[in-house]
Formats: sequence, C-alpha cells, structure tokens
Amino acid sequence: MGSSLQQIFPGRGDKKGKSYWLRGASVLLLVASWAGLLLNYPVQFPRIWFPFTAVTLIACGALHLLSGRREYAIEFLYAILLILAGIIDISAFLWLKLAYFPFIIAMTRFYRMNVIIPLAVLVPFNALRSFTITRENIAGEAAFSFFLILTSVVASFMFRVLRSEKEKAVNELAKITTGARERTQDTEMESLGSDELISHYFASKIRANEEIQELLHAIKHAVFADAAYFFESHGDTISLRCSTDDKGKVIITGKGVLATCLRERKPFLSGEVDEKNIEVGYIKDARILSLIAVPVMEGSTPVGLLTVDSSRYHAFNEPGQMTVKMFSGQIAKILERERVYTIIKHDITALRIIKEFSSSLAASIHYDDVVNKLCHYSRQAFSGAPFFFEHGMQGFQAKQFPGEISGAPKEIDFRGTLAGLAIENRHKEYVSDIRQFVMKVLPPQFRTEDARSVIAVPLFFEGDLIGIFGMLSTQKEFLDSRQISLVEVMCNQAATSIANAKMHAEIERMATTDGLTGLYNHRVFQQKLTEELKRSERHETPLSLLLTDIDFFKKVNDTYGHPVGDLVLRGVSKILLHEIRDIDIAARYGGEEFVVILPGTDSVGAKNIAERLRKAIMAETFSSDNRTLKVTTSIGIATVPADARTKEELIERTDQALYHAKHNGRNQSVNWEMIR
Repeated sequence: MGSSLQQIFPGRGDKKGKSYWLRGASVLLLVASWAGLLLNYPVQFPRIWFPFTAVTLIACGALHLLSGRREYAIEFLYAILLILAGIIDISAFLWLKLAYFPFIIAMTRFYRMNVIIPLAVLVPFNALRSFTITRENIAGEAAFSFFLILTSVVASFMFRVLRSEKEKAVNELAKITTGARERTQDTEMESLGSDELISHYFASKIRANEEIQELLHAIKHAVFADAAYFFESHGDTISLRCSTDDKGKVIITGKGVLATCLRERKPFLSGEVDEKNIEVGYIKDARILSLIAVPVMEGSTPVGLLTVDSSRYHAFNEPGQMTVKMFSGQIAKILERERVYTIIKHDITALRIIKEFSSSLAASIHYDDVVNKLCHYSRQAFSGAPFFFEHGMQGFQAKQFPGEISGAPKEIDFRGTLAGLAIENRHKEYVSDIRQFVMKVLPPQFRTEDARSVIAVPLFFEGDLIGIFGMLSTQKEFLDSRQISLVEVMCNQAATSIANAKMHAEIERMATTDGLTGLYNHRVFQQKLTEELKRSERHETPLSLLLTDIDFFKKVNDTYGHPVGDLVLRGVSKILLHEIRDIDIAARYGGEEFVVILPGTDSVGAKNIAERLRKAIMAETFSSDNRTLKVTTSIGIATVPADARTKEELIERTDQALYHAKHNGRNQSVNWEMIR
C-alpha cells in the first residue's frame, strides 16, 4: 500500500526519489518566503507575501502530518517563525520578537533537540536584512540570536533528561507487566495437582516483594519523589512492606492522612504539607512537604496504601497523582496474584490431605480408627481443633474434644447450642466470629471460651444420626466457603466409613459372642485359651481354667420353661462378668456350662475366684412371672503347669474336676489336684 505520501504522489519514481522531490519542493517554498522576508515583502507586498507564506506553512504542515510527524518538522516550524517575522516587520512591534523564546521552549515538549536547536539556528536568518542591508542594531540582534540558541540548547537538554526518566519508568512498568502476565499464563496452564505449582507459588511469593520494590523505584523516578512506600493494611493497623528509602527508618503512627485514606478510600494530594496541622501517618528522618497517598484497592476493599513524598514544596501535580494511581493498580494486581496463589496452595494442600484421608479410610474397619483419622486429617488440612461426639442408643458420647471437660456428665444435652442447631437443621453450621454469636457452641461442661470461630457438621447415614463433628479455632474466619465444602466432603466420607465400621463391629460381635448371654462363644474360647497358654509358657506364669455347670438346670427348664432357663443363663453370665477380673476371660462352653480363663493365677487363687462365683450365683434370686428361683453351680478347676502341660490336658482335667464336684454333692468347687 505504501505510505500516505506515496499514495498522494504516485508515479514519481522510487521511494527515495519521491522523498527528495518533496523535500526539495518544501525547501524551495521556504527559501522563496525567506527571500521575500529579506527583501521586506511583508511590508511592501503583504497581500502577496503573507498568502504565499501561508501556503508554504500549510504545505509543510501537511507533509509533516502525513509523514506521521517523523519528517518535515524543521520546515513546518520554520514556516511558522517566518509568519511571525513578517508580522513583526509589518507591525514594527519589535518586542514581539520575545515570542520566539516561549515558542522554542514549548516546542521542546514535542520535538527532540535535533529539531529544536537547528530551528533556533535558523531564526537569526530572519534578521539577515538587519545584518547585511540596514545594518541596524547588529549587536542587539546578535545577542538576541545567541540567547535564543542558548535557550533552545538548555531547554532541549532538560526535556531530554525528563523524557529519558519517563521512558525508563515506562519500560520498567512494561517489563513488570509482561513478567506478571507470563506468570499468570503459566499458572492457568498448570494442573491443580502439580507439585510444580506449589514451587511456583513460593517463587512468586518472593517475587511479589521484588516486583513491588521495582514498581516503587519506577514511581519515584516517574514523579521525581524523594521516596515511595507501600503500606500493607491489616484491618485496623498498617505495616510497611516495601519502600525505596534505604537510608532511614520509618515510624508508623497509623493516623492522619494514611488512616483517612484507608477509611474513606480516597487518594490524598498535597502540594504543601503543613506539619503543624497535618499528620501524615508516618515519620521519617527527612521533612515531608509534599505528599501523594493513594489507597490500593482489590475490588472495593483497601488492602494497602501507596505513598510518595518529597521535601520540596509543590513537588507533585495532578498528572503525578494520576501516575501514582496507575501504579497503585499494578500493585493491586500483584497482591491479587499473590492472594490467588495462596488460595491455590491452601486448596492443593487440603485436597492432598483429603486424598490421603480417603485412601486411609479404605483400610479402616474399626470405629475408633475412622474417628481418629477424621480428626487427625481435618486438623492438618484446616488448622482447627477437631471434636467428635458419637451418637448411639444411650445418647451422645464425647470421643474427641480438644479442651477441658468439667465434670463427668452421664448425658450430653445439645439443646440450645450451635451443635444442637446443626443436628436439628441436619446441616452444617459455621460461625466466623463467636463473639458476635449469642448461642453457646457446646454444652457448658465443654470449655470453648478461647475459640473465635467454629464449624459443626452432623453426620448422617441413611437418615440416622451417627454423630457430630466440628472444629474450633482461635482465629476469626478460619474457613472460607471452599474449605467449608471440603470439610463437608470429609464428613460425608467419614459418615459412610463409620457406618461400615459399626456394621463390621456388629458382624464381628455376632461371630465371636454367644447370642443369648453375650459371652464369647466356644470357638473364641478355644482361640483365647491357646493364646493365653502361649503367653503363660512364654512368661512362665501359671494359668487356671474354671468349668462351671448350673446344677439341675434341666429341672429348671422342665419346671419353669425354657424362657426362664434362658433368663437364668443370662443372669449367671452377668454374675460371671461382674465377679471376674478385667484380665480374665469368660465364655459359654455349651448348654448350661461356662468357662473362665484365669491368666497368671495358680490353683489357690483359682479356688478363691471359683468360690466367689459360686457364692454369688447361689445368692442371686431369679424372678419371672411373679415366680422366683435360686440355682447353684458346680465348678471344676485345673491349672497349668501344675495339673496339665497342654490345652487338651487342661480342659480334660478341668472337666474331670467338675464331674467330681457334680457327683459328690454339687454346689461346690473342686481342684483337679484334690482328686488326682
């Protein structure tokens, strides 16, 4: 397509040739106008010279604009000065020549010194007629030309320095923006399960301070401040996170301008700070006479303050304030990215812990194991102190509680508490600040005074309440909405596992216990006796076995019926469990026969226990349908290693001792050593 000039002047040779042709035409027009000025045409032929020079100005201006202001700048500006020179000549107002100075200075704002200085050098040629023809005021014209050129040099140099600082600040900002954009793109491409993302997070965390530091230096150069600071907000207080001031310390008072900016969320600009009447909000080792403070906002929430100060009066203007606002937006983006990384990191950590929790549940079939894992992994994932109350036929029972429990209540009543509300609503309840909550968290015996926030989640399985899980935290708002959802996920998984564990425990109980008496069945008795004999042999300690039989039990069944017989069997079982030690093992051997394994007990000790059992059973009165009866028992006793060496020998000789007791009067206990 070519450039705009090529489109306007087609068919004039190649690009280089067209450029020469156009520049030659513009120079020719300028020389003609300048020659007219030299010959005093503005005075003698104003109707010819001014229109001609105006056409020259328009032509040079058009070429300058069409070239994108990259070329014909000197031609265009000099044409303007020719018009000004003609006006001065025709008006004879020599003082108008002073207009050259503001014109040159103003143009340095838009053009570089390679344009301004040559333009200033051309100005004396406008007065060439005074040097060569009239020869009037030559010294004055020379001095004027000299100072005009000097002004152009000084102004160009100053604007060059300012322009260089601005370009440096813009380049630094572009570099920071590009880096941030690249990292953001990288983050979006990462998988949430990638360990590299966590590493990236830590790198970004460190990088955030570096980026803010670079921005502060850029701001300082951009607005010519003495120092730039970024104060981070922590609710009611602020702290200095980054600054460009390496020389002195900053003391934060947290009042005055900074507090007002954060509270009203409005920037502050002062050309002159009256230290007697205005409190800035921080004190440094240098005077603060000019200040800009801009709140750094994430949405509608102020997260910090960006300030620049100077020891000069009126150091900042409105464009400077706009620049600081722009940089505050960049800092807000850095903080937002840092916050997003923090959230992602927490979520990834929580998901990893939940994954481990889910995997561990698959291998857990015991109730207490599941509850312990729920509390352990929830503490790791969410940094809260967990509690768990089991719900069963007898009401609630505290399985886990992190604080102090006063007294030993038999019944836990959740009515009027947050936990009770969660149970009643069958939904989780979360309180971010307990101090603003009127209802108690738990019943009074459970101390929760140190907690600031709490979550309570009832656990249901197929509509039945299993228990209630919760976490207490000393931090306010310790969970966000995503973490609350993850807690519910953990509780749902735990509810299923707890129900399975209970079912497994019930099946195990049915497989190992006697359905009528609740004692171990014969199979478990054989297993337990084998284990205890091995332990006895390993520790070289005695072990005794009791085999007891209810006397005339067939007569009980025949007289009172089998339901009463079952009642007697259950009653005898309870007496056995009540009278034996914790280390002893009772089981139903079969029919009306029961066995008791007595680890670490010799024949004398076994005799004492047997007699205690016999007397307790004999003293018990069984009642059914307004009828009462009493029963007695006969007990055989044998001991290893005194009476037997193997399990079979032990059982056989215990049975022989029982046989002896039943055929020699019943209601007695007999040691095998007495009948050997």
